[in-house]
Amino acid sequence: MGDESGVRDDWSLPDGLVAELEGLQLHQLREVVHYAQGRIRELQAPLSDKIEAAPGEEILATEERPEYTEVIKSEPCGEECSDCPHGPYLYHVYEEVKPDGRTSLHWVFLGRVFSRHD
Repeated sequence: MGDESGVRDDWSLPDGLVAELEGLQLHQLREVVHYAQGRIRELQAPLSDKIEAAPGEEILATEERPEYTEVIKSEPCGEECSDCPHGPYLYHVYEEVKPDGRTSLHWVFLGRVFSRHD
């Protein structure tokens, strides 16, 4: 729904809130989006609850951060290897929202985690 400008007019937001938002400048709207994304993260279950090890992997640690979840895991190389599993490796995991509203996990590889003795 919307008018010829492509602006949606069927929001289920209180009229007063819509009026407030209509009066904001671009930089203020960006702040509203940032705030809303933070509130959504606060209200959702922790991302670590959605993280699962793939076959042969082992999740060694997770730590929730404001913008991502830090994950340390070991993983197999996919071949018959006497050194498997490899790692541990550090990842930052984000939840991405697709255009259709579905979400998926996005893993960013950061590198090997070394112990103090390595």
